Amino acid sequence: MADSFIARQPIFDRDNHLVAYELLYRATKTATAAGAFDAVKMSSQTLVTGLLTIGLDQLTGGVQAFINFPRELLLEHDYKLLDASKVTIEILESVECDEHTVAAAQEARDHGYRLALDDFAAGDEYERFLQLAHIVKVDVLGATTEHLEALTARLKRYNVTLLAERIEDAAMLAQCRDLGYQLFQGYYFSRPELVQRRELPAGMIGVAKVMNLIPDPNSTDRDLDAAFRSDPGLSFKLLRIVNSAAMGGTGIESIQQAIRMIGRTPLQRWLALLFANSMPMKTGIDREMVLSALERARFCELLAINTRRGHSAPSLFLTGVLSTFDAILGMPMAELLTQVRVSADVEAALLHQEGPFTPYLLTAAAYARGDWEQVIALGTEMGVLDSLPDWYTEAGAWAREVISPT
Repeated sequence: MADSFIARQPIFDRDNHLVAYELLYRATKTATAAGAFDAVKMSSQTLVTGLLTIGLDQLTGGVQAFINFPRELLLEHDYKLLDASKVTIEILESVECDEHTVAAAQEARDHGYRLALDDFAAGDEYERFLQLAHIVKVDVLGATTEHLEALTARLKRYNVTLLAERIEDAAMLAQCRDLGYQLFQGYYFSRPELVQRRELPAGMIGVAKVMNLIPDPNSTDRDLDAAFRSDPGLSFKLLRIVNSAAMGGTGIESIQQAIRMIGRTPLQRWLALLFANSMPMKTGIDREMVLSALERARFCELLAINTRRGHSAPSLFLTGVLSTFDAILGMPMAELLTQVRVSADVEAALLHQEGPFTPYLLTAAAYARGDWEQVIALGTEMGVLDSLPDWYTEAGAWAREVISPT
């Protein structure tokens, strides 16, 4: 599993209401500062972690997110990845005010983005930035009264909101309030809070992306085609599936054709299988845990096929394979299901042991741990008790064949 980290520091208004968080790069769990990394790397990673891995709404709870933008990200219009109603682009103090950066800032503002100037203490050469900015952040730590009064008076000539950052005591807060500052940030209120999120391993992310599209009634074959195209390795596996003896496919001309040949329901089952096999198996314990997941998945599938629920077999396979992945990945099931969205019946079984798939999952889990009292009760209820040993043996043999080295 890969861990992603990001820090957030709150920003308050004059009434002590939380109005925003500034998102800050952190390389490790123990880091208390951004460190000596390249500004582009730090801002890019903050964007990826904040937007894709954790999600802005989860990080901010709906208030604004201030995100640092160095020159390169500003010129490349990376802000367009973000919702203009949810973010404030914080132009770093290291960004030179020239015709290129001014044009990029103007374009961002024209698209509805709010602009903040970070750690502002520059001279008249930053006039054009000041004319575009909505917010100006002033570093007040250690500032003399004379300097702060002069800088504040200058900034008040512009139509900007003043934000005092790096406030560390009540005296400085009171002084900034008296000078007319509207927003406040610093250790006096809160140190940056580290937010950590576990990610699926890289090989599993591509499979999860396609798995998320399968149960979505609004996704089209074209959407699936695009998802496969973005992962060449996954596309190759799709073609291997179609050209297998079981599918009888030959002369495939496109990814969309392959998807239509397989069909969405069987494809869901294949993707669950690929998901399990994408799990890094660095130790014997890893291998055994994945083996157990596949064994349970196949057992659930066999139960479905032999109890007149064959139409649900791929979904039950998916239920079985995911049922142990919270333990394998060290991730709560609820969090796993935010990364791998599933149907309501699958989610009900995995999270709440409710719904039509639950008896199948409980039977497979009970058989695996040797809870014969529950196995007898469930097997009798489904009318398949005598067949369970054979199906479990078949599931185990199939799972070992699937993950055996070739």
